Amino acid sequence: MESPQLSFKSIAYTYGIYYALLGIAMIVALYVLDTDSNLVLTILNVAGTIGIIAYSVIAYKKANENSITLSQAMKAGLATAAIGGLLIALFTYLHYSFINPEFIEVIREKALQDLYTAGNEMTAETEEQAISMMNIFTSAGFISTVSLIGSVFFGLVVSLITGLIVKNA
Repeated sequence: MESPQLSFKSIAYTYGIYYALLGIAMIVALYVLDTDSNLVLTILNVAGTIGIIAYSVIAYKKANENSITLSQAMKAGLATAAIGGLLIALFTYLHYSFINPEFIEVIREKALQDLYTAGNEMTAETEEQAISMMNIFTSAGFISTVSLIGSVFFGLVVSLITGLIVKNA
């Protein structure tokens, strides 16, 4: 039996914004705590993200007369993750470009220190290439892009698992 097709856009926008607010709150919390990582915040972020994406799939099923296919579940969850991830990536870019650019400088200094303490003898050309690559990988744009890709991939996995669970429930 074919399920009725209900647009998942409004649900994806709503839960995508919730997802973005959670991600932005984590970035701000790390900034306020003046740290680059915190186990408690990381656990809260992962659990919250899973909950938001899973609930977007469940909300879509409820709005769709309690019917959902795996494809529909994945669309709803993936769209939620993409919208939230895009908003988080935009905030990340602004944050690391204008609000906290020192964070990137600290990462670069540590990477340079690691490069020089590795004990490898490098030619000037190799050292220049390594520094050039390091500057690319530690740029606000690259960090934002990786954040977006990570959000979409995580959303894909969570929506697949959630879809498998709720399609028969």
